[in-house]
Amino acid sequence: MSKIIGTANSSFKGNDGTQITGTTVYTTEPIDPKRGQGESTDHFFLSAAKLAALDFTPAVGQDVTVFYNRYGKGATIKLNDDVLDLG
Repeated sequence: MSKIIGTANSSFKGNDGTQITGTTVYTTEPIDPKRGQGESTDHFFLSAAKLAALDFTPAVGQDVTVFYNRYGKGATIKLNDDVLDLG
């Protein structure tokens, strides 16, 4: 499980030239003591449409679980009891 440590509004042009807006969510989680020490960080992007599908807005301090696909890319997140597909 990770903890949200930051959020930032994001806006960029997609490959087809359309404007994409949303939020980049930054997280941290403890490193397994068998592998090292300290914390690791990660981030993922939620489009405005995906944010609208949630019953709440991701905020600093919330716990989040990120599930990765076989290629190591974030595929699904679980925030509280909400599960959201990142694909």
